[in-house]
Amino acid sequence: MRKFKRLTISRWHGVVRDLILFFYLVATVSVAVGFERIANTTLTLPEEIRTSGYSLTNAFGELSFDQPVAALSPPGETNRLFVLEKTGRIMVITNLAQPTKTLFLDLTMSLHSNNVECGLLGMAFHPDYASNRYFYVYRTLYTSSPLAPNDLHDQLSRFEASPDDPAVALSNSELPIIVQRDAAQSHNAGDVQFGPDGYLYLSLGDEGPPPGELALTRQPIDKSFFGAILRIDVDKRPGHLEPNPHGASTPNYLIPADNPFIGVTNYQGITVDPNAVRTEFFAVGFRNPWRMSFDPETGLLYCADVGGGGFEEVNVI
Repeated sequence: MRKFKRLTISRWHGVVRDLILFFYLVATVSVAVGFERIANTTLTLPEEIRTSGYSLTNAFGELSFDQPVAALSPPGETNRLFVLEKTGRIMVITNLAQPTKTLFLDLTMSLHSNNVECGLLGMAFHPDYASNRYFYVYRTLYTSSPLAPNDLHDQLSRFEASPDDPAVALSNSELPIIVQRDAAQSHNAGDVQFGPDGYLYLSLGDEGPPPGELALTRQPIDKSFFGAILRIDVDKRPGHLEPNPHGASTPNYLIPADNPFIGVTNYQGITVDPNAVRTEFFAVGFRNPWRMSFDPETGLLYCADVGGGGFEEVNVI
């Protein structure tokens, strides 16, 4: 059973798009057979949210970036920041007091990016990055897979930084982890995080169904990896499980033995084959879980999910 509290934001569609008018909090329990509401007892919000008086300041002086979508640092480091550009480059900022930027990895040649939601979308450093130099990247690209050759795919891959220059990645070190055909150039989601448990979490969108179809369609848990947050073991620890066969899977990860959908035979009143269930799933029911982050104090996983026109969501998984 996976509990998550859902924070829903109503947007004002008027002169100022996405102006936040109010917040309210509800809670949800997600279980393998259905959903029910529970009361929130842990999160509070201000009675009034300021809607003006904010300003922007350049964080790094004259440095600029092309469609930056994420910024992160390797574990334990305090003087370097890596910035993902949706158009395909990973830039590294060194010496934050007097910042300069250099190119860490260029993936533009192996990327499908557009003016919507495709592109270079997520990155995470392995918890032992200081010793193994591993980092993980999620992006959209045209590639071949057993499911569909030369078509749009979502791909999670592992890369390595150079042992000789920590400011440069080895472009030829790519190891595919998950390679999934995606029929939509929107709702590609795409955040990557390592949790306090050392497992890798990946958010994936719902392949872009129209909002009107959401209430009519049960999300399948025995098809592909859409509308969900995945939890996988990239270190392949003893006692963990092989993934169920699927064209998007690779031998380069295992399933944590306590993932919630292992052995499920019935989901929302429908019989499912446990040997076909996507046991990579950790939480389901998302539209486009665009960004997520672990709270270092509590270990809670916060996730921002795109709504259907009237609402956006911030979920606590």
